[in-house]
Parts: sequence; structure tokens; C-alpha cells
Amino acid sequence: MQINQSELKDLMGVVTITIEPADYQEEVAKQLKEVRHKAQMPGFRPGMVPAGLVKKMYGKGILADVLNKLVGEHLQKHIEDNKLQILGDPLPSEDAPRIDLDHDDTFTFHFDIAVAPEFDAKLNGKNKLPEYTIEVTDEMIDKQIEAYANRFGEYIPEDKEKGTKAEVKPCKVDAELFAKVYGDQAPKDEKAFRARVKEDIERSLSEESKYRFGIDAKAAILKKMEKVQFPVDFLKRWVLATNEKMTQEELDKDFDKMVEELKWHLAKDQLMKEYKIDVQKEEVEAFAKRIAKMQFMQYGLMNIEEEHLTNYANEMLKQENQLRGIVERVVEDKIFEALKGVAKIEPKTVSQEEFDKLFK
Repeated sequence: MQINQSELKDLMGVVTITIEPADYQEEVAKQLKEVRHKAQMPGFRPGMVPAGLVKKMYGKGILADVLNKLVGEHLQKHIEDNKLQILGDPLPSEDAPRIDLDHDDTFTFHFDIAVAPEFDAKLNGKNKLPEYTIEVTDEMIDKQIEAYANRFGEYIPEDKEKGTKAEVKPCKVDAELFAKVYGDQAPKDEKAFRARVKEDIERSLSEESKYRFGIDAKAAILKKMEKVQFPVDFLKRWVLATNEKMTQEELDKDFDKMVEELKWHLAKDQLMKEYKIDVQKEEVEAFAKRIAKMQFMQYGLMNIEEEHLTNYANEMLKQENQLRGIVERVVEDKIFEALKGVAKIEPKTVSQEEFDKLFK
């Protein structure tokens, strides 16, 4: 077997794999023998079908399977041995000679490959990143307490005789409400209750601030990569080859966004290595519980038992898409946290209204 690679030009190259009879004949013969032992055909006892007939019926298919396996294994080995950071997957060269299984015994396969461009996604002290703290006002605390009072209020049904409509009468802001919101760990008086509500709001807003920091950090990284060039024709060909339902029109419409996603993917890989970031199972589970807790809080359920949070998080992690997304979020969070130690962070305290305007 011979494997050669052309010199890379504009991030593109061709890998040529030549497979000779000695590379595949033994495995083909082995598989033909196994098929013959299992073959059942009219006029022949089980396992006694003539070898020539078995080869005629199954030989080409077995040869194709063996060749595909050999090519795949050695192509991957070539990529790993040469530490090639390829984009997408190798694609069969469009202008390569056709493989003739009927007449040839030596087969040469040609694959186009594209490699990632060189770039530097790392930030430094010259890069300024704002870190927002959203101010919690008395008005925000009042609104949240009012929402609790309404949620746990008394339902008054419609009375047609009196001409009244159904409504919810807010409950009093007292120890009973404190217990409904916070359970056994409820504050003892209204002052402590307001302080606890403020802490919850601050915790929720800190997540929003963290999300905004990630947006700004990602934008700064992608700005450093805005002049990075990619082998566009290869990437478009690869996307169409791996997404049979995608049309050329859809590809052209979404391609710029795909390139941005590719840049971010490559940047994350580089920054993970730079900051020695890895993801532990416990971190994924903790993040899933954090998401679960936030979802419960949206419904006003502040005092969910740890067991319920764990069970809910575990159900999330059983779904492959959910698991993949959470792992990505953990990676990004760790990258953004690492950037705080290298970029110039500018703390800013803003109102909720000012913070919301950042997203418009």
C-alpha cells in the first residue's frame, strides 16, 4: 500500500492511496469462505455451494467493502500521523480515474482535503471587554413580591348574580407567603424576605450579565478572525455532499453564517488548548441542574428539593442533543472565565433598561 499527499496549496491538498492485491486478497478470501459456509442455494447442500459461484455472486460486493474499510482506516491514520487539522471530511476527487472492480487488481483512490488556516484567537490586555452588573431596585423587588402574592393568592370564582368576574385576590405579605415561596428555609420577617428576594433577583440577573459577557467576548474573538480565509469551494461541496436535502440556493443563503460558526468552532479548539480546558462529568451535571433550577424559578418555584433537581437534570442529559449542547455551554463558560484573566475587563453598573438596550 502506498499513501502520498500533494503539497498543500491554498489550504487544499490531494491524498492518493494505492491498494495492491497483497493488501486485500487474504481478507477477501476469508470473507468469501465465511459466506460459502452460510450460503443456501437450491440444488446444493448447505455450505457446499461451489466457491466459484459464491465468488461470482458476492465477490465484487465483498471486495468493495474490504477496499472501503482499508481506505477509510489508512486515510484516517494518515491524517492523525501528520497531525492535519482538516475541515469537514476528505472528499473523493472529482477528476480522479474511475475505479474498475471488474478488470483491475490494483486500485488508486484520490481524496481532496482541506486544512484549517492559521490564526490567533487569543485575547490580551489590549482587548477591552465590558462586564455588566445590573442594579436591583426597590421597584424590581416590589414587582417580584407582588407576583408572588398574586401567584399564591385566593381564587374568587365568577358570581353571575352579583355580576362579578373571576379574579385572584393577592395574599398578604406575611409569614404564610414567605413559607409558600421558600419552604422550610423561609425568612422570618418582611425585611429578611425582601433581602432574600433581592438575592434571587441578583442571581438571576448575574446569569443575564454572564450571557452578555459571552456575547461580547465571542464578538471580540471573531473580530480577530475576520480576515481568516477558507477554501470556500471545498466547504460548499462538502456541505452539499453531507446534507442531501440542502439546495444550492439554501447553501448560498446560509453560507456566511456557516463560516462564522466554523470560525467559532476552530477558535474554541485553540482556546481550550491554550487554557488547558477540559470538561468533567460533574461539571456537566452541575450545569444541567443549574438550568433545571432556572426553569423552575421561571414558574415561581424557588425551593425545589435537590433530589428533584437531580432527577430533572439527569433526564435532560439522557437526550443526546441536550447533552451535546450543555457540554458546549460548559466549554464556552470556562473559556469566557479564562478570558477574564487575560483581557482588560471594564466593570459597568447599569439599570435593567440600559442593559436591555444592549440587545436591540
